[in-house]
Amino acid sequence: MKKLFILLIISVLAYPALSEFQAVDPTARSTNARIVGMGRAFTGLADDPSAIFFNPAGLGSQKTLQFSSMSGKFIEDYNYLSAAAAIPTKYGVFSIGYGSFNIGGALPTVTQEGSNPSDPIYIVDPTQTQISDQNSAYLLSYALKFPKRLSVGANLKLFSAGLTGGGIANGSATGSEMDLGILYEINPALKAGASLIDALPASMGGKLTFSNGYYETYPVKLRVGLGCKVLGQEKALRAAGNHELLAAFDVESAPTVSGRPVLYHAGLEWKPHKMVALRLGLDQSLFDNLNKSTSVVSDLTYGIGLYYANFRFDYALHQFANFPLNSSYFSFSFVPQIIEKPKEKVVIFEPQDKLITFDQSVKVRGLIDDTDIKQLQINGNRVEITSKNLFEYNSPLNVGKNKIEINSYEQKGKPGTPLDYKKIRVLRLRTFPDVPDGHWARRQIALVSMLNIVNGYPDGMFRPEGDITRAEMATILMRAGQPVNHVKRVTGNFNDVENDHWAVRYIMAASATGVVEGYPDGSFRPDGKITRAEGLTMITRFSGVNREPYAFQYFADVQPSSWSAQIIAGAEKAGLLEFLKGKPFEPNRALTRAEAVEILYRTQFIQNLLNKDLLNWETY
Repeated sequence: MKKLFILLIISVLAYPALSEFQAVDPTARSTNARIVGMGRAFTGLADDPSAIFFNPAGLGSQKTLQFSSMSGKFIEDYNYLSAAAAIPTKYGVFSIGYGSFNIGGALPTVTQEGSNPSDPIYIVDPTQTQISDQNSAYLLSYALKFPKRLSVGANLKLFSAGLTGGGIANGSATGSEMDLGILYEINPALKAGASLIDALPASMGGKLTFSNGYYETYPVKLRVGLGCKVLGQEKALRAAGNHELLAAFDVESAPTVSGRPVLYHAGLEWKPHKMVALRLGLDQSLFDNLNKSTSVVSDLTYGIGLYYANFRFDYALHQFANFPLNSSYFSFSFVPQIIEKPKEKVVIFEPQDKLITFDQSVKVRGLIDDTDIKQLQINGNRVEITSKNLFEYNSPLNVGKNKIEINSYEQKGKPGTPLDYKKIRVLRLRTFPDVPDGHWARRQIALVSMLNIVNGYPDGMFRPEGDITRAEMATILMRAGQPVNHVKRVTGNFNDVENDHWAVRYIMAASATGVVEGYPDGSFRPDGKITRAEGLTMITRFSGVNREPYAFQYFADVQPSSWSAQIIAGAEKAGLLEFLKGKPFEPNRALTRAEAVEILYRTQFIQNLLNKDLLNWETY
């Protein structure tokens, strides 16, 4: 008797009375525990797979495969079950869902013979089988999100119902219906949604038809809702550290049912931690008093969600003002969290940021991916936007640092505040006529010369294969170090370096710091050609590279007993001899200008200078 009474009450609690010959849609309450905990206010949020039950348009924003399921029990005997999955594709988001409720084991009764007709006594009829009621819905959904923050979606629902036992005949039925939904992002924090549930007219198949031909229609329901991210780290009304607060409010009506009152739903979801969510809601529904009078009841709901990796576990408790017992709901969901990068309004195809080039100009090509942009400027010059939203601009480059600034505007006339700003940083390297494309040390020569450590000749040439003198090497190294204006000639330092020698200050500075040494006869021989071993020795002294034991032959032509062996070993270990990999060292061979620059370029000292200025992109 108890279960039969529950069966009748639930039927009229869900929607208007069965006496109005209206079928009950099992998806109305077969959602998930998160939605129940928020008072079933979800039309404007619609941000997980269970949007299929409230507003299918919300599925259009799903970026990954997602799944949600729920089981619930009302007053111990009424069972709910649901599942939903969203499958994103390049053609839109396809979804499938299932929702059902059932009750079984209700005992059929008859009036006890002889009891008072005005107050009958019911007894179990042992000749009849137990009564069971089953209602199921299978959903197929499609949703699409448009560029202008608008999403639309639709459900096709197939129903199966069965009332058996107690001598009931023709209790099985099938039916179909359709839901339509729309969702609009007012701003990043606020969304508005609307859905028309069971919108298919009976003439087009929107009904539940029993095996004897009798049919019932589904009442059309209109839901309008708002969803707002009040607090959060991004896309929220206000930043609040790691806290996140969502608010939802729905209005529900049945425009085709005369006299049916409007219902309200409201809910909050607070995440004080990324792994925990607390929920509170107010859920209004209709209660039929079995005497043709219908009242609105307002019930409180509570919920908690636990997040772990890509999984979510939800529990909800729903109070019912007209029943002494509460309902519990449990959900398990697979909802991968995606951190979306902000959409680029202007997409740059070329050049890449932090470009290093020898070219005198660079072509800037890209795409305008925002219909609000009507004007584009590059370094203050207006650039034409083609009918396909493409643009192209040739930007001249100066030797050294260059900054290409790209601004986009809403107005075609006088620009106001840019809608989007991009900066492309380009370093144009110095060129020399006799250092062609493909030269093995071209980049190194350009960078070191731009530090004003190595210069070209008055005719503009660099002469990379030219020999380097001892005076030139001392000059190069001292230019890389501290200013040498304070260094004065010490009489008798070198007997072949006159006071008026063009490199006297550099030679004296190099001698004072121990970078160079003279010969036993007191000479320096400033115009003497320097060998690879001598040049490497000066560079390692300057850059502080330590000598290393020559435990094995780094180079086949350098003997461990050679005076320069430990110096070569230290330079090899420090990575200064990359250009000689697989080649002999040839210690007595004259050092070329290109080789001197290459070795110097590899030192940590020069790398620090480059990273402080030319290759420090933060200074552009």
